[in-house]
Amino acid sequence: MDRVKTGVVGLDTMLNGGFLPARPYVVSGPTGSGKTVLAAHFLLEGLRLQEPCLLVTLDEPPIEVKANMATFGWNMDRLKILDATPDVRAHKRQRSVIDVGTSLDVRDMEDVTDIRQSSQVRALEVTVHSVQKMIKQEFSQHLERTKQRYKRIAIDSMTALKMFSMEGQDSRILIQSFLRFLAELEATTLIVSERLDRRKLETEFFLGRGEIRMHKWIDGSMIRRALSIEKFRGSAFDDKMHPVTIGDRGMVVALDAPSQIRGTSPEGKPGESLLETRLIDEVSNVIESVMRQIEEAHRRQIPIRDVEVALSRAMLAFQRRNYQKAMKIALACDSQLRERIAEAPPPPPVGMPPRPPVIR
Repeated sequence: MDRVKTGVVGLDTMLNGGFLPARPYVVSGPTGSGKTVLAAHFLLEGLRLQEPCLLVTLDEPPIEVKANMATFGWNMDRLKILDATPDVRAHKRQRSVIDVGTSLDVRDMEDVTDIRQSSQVRALEVTVHSVQKMIKQEFSQHLERTKQRYKRIAIDSMTALKMFSMEGQDSRILIQSFLRFLAELEATTLIVSERLDRRKLETEFFLGRGEIRMHKWIDGSMIRRALSIEKFRGSAFDDKMHPVTIGDRGMVVALDAPSQIRGTSPEGKPGESLLETRLIDEVSNVIESVMRQIEEAHRRQIPIRDVEVALSRAMLAFQRRNYQKAMKIALACDSQLRERIAEAPPPPPVGMPPRPPVIR
């Protein structure tokens, strides 16, 4: 069977030649680990081979996607893009961009099958329904125009699609239906996703035919990345974790230098990799140190309002799992507090507690 190459140096070797065709796969990992870069490699390799490729973007508008990829010297002009970003109308149109329009009239969706209807149309149903309908229409129109099917699809990201939804069994049913729809398109699909709740297995991780997991952690003053293949149904694969570099020309997997860290931390949450646990712990430790210094600054009446505002931004980034940004802000807060506390006059001596009154 022919393989579908990813275009990432080293990864195709790990996959024993590439993906098995016409199946959905998941690329997972924390923010900034390289998921979107890997998906771009996958699509650009298809364009290089003259294969019809489609990108469905929900995180960033197409003008930003193309600008970001241009930093690697990549030309995305031949790539068809379905724009499903919520604020699509605020961005400049591109000729190769197709506007999904998440405000599509629900009444105009009768031709989409396998989606459960209900008397109460919820936000997720409208969003998933709209994206599925537009993918179906684009496939049909492309086949009519070119007599060719799309060979490769990238969805960036499933996480953003689910963020429009409500929790519950219905949402899982809709996502499951959407993934079945993608599998029936007979295209090789790469789905970018994060685990919003790492204590449970999300639908796409369960139904995907394979998962490539991107890792990112702090090693001293360095941000390091690695890649592992968590599963790959129907094929042998390299199950070791290998270091990843992202340079001027994109992503490279170093096969001759396996990463030393692998597995799950005994103290981490179920489903949480050791690398993620270490990163979370390091950021948490810095934030806790800053909070202790803030208490000391308040005790010594040192003005630190600006530092407190900055710390709130770090905590917000941490909650959004943007750990690199959270660490950067928290370290800056730590440095400023140490300087101000060192330059401040010594704290007043702690007075003796008052003597109890003498009872005669």
